[in-house]
Amino acid sequence: MHTETLGRANWGLIAFGIGVSALLVAAIMTSGVMINDPEPEKSIGTIMGEIARDMRAAALGAEPTTVPSEPAKRSIFDFDSVLWYVAPILGILAAFLGGISLFRHEPSALAKLAIGMGIGAVVMQYAFWLVLLVCGAMILVAIASNIGEILGG
Repeated sequence: MHTETLGRANWGLIAFGIGVSALLVAAIMTSGVMINDPEPEKSIGTIMGEIARDMRAAALGAEPTTVPSEPAKRSIFDFDSVLWYVAPILGILAAFLGGISLFRHEPSALAKLAIGMGIGAVVMQYAFWLVLLVCGAMILVAIASNIGEILGG
């Protein structure tokens, strides 16, 4: 039987700080605040119009009239590229250190919060992109279902 009194949550406090950092990095990354794109982004309406134009051209047997543009040169060490790796690493580290805190029988509140925040940061990062993919598929389905109106018939 473990009769020793609970001490300070050293590992749990470190894990909690890292978990908060992981959530903060994931939130900054998914918000797009820190992205420095050299080219201005097109509006959603412009992109949807270009997709509809290309679908119409393909349905009529003509070649799409889009002009291929050269992709922007990006370094692997851009701030937003680094965030892709930092968020899950911090999340996994927070969950791991929270597990160490639980294993050492430290007070469990901070350790459980750290594990939850670490896992939450990793899930938040991937769930965000999953939602974007689903929304993109819904837009393409809407365009395809209205192809008759797009073709003018």
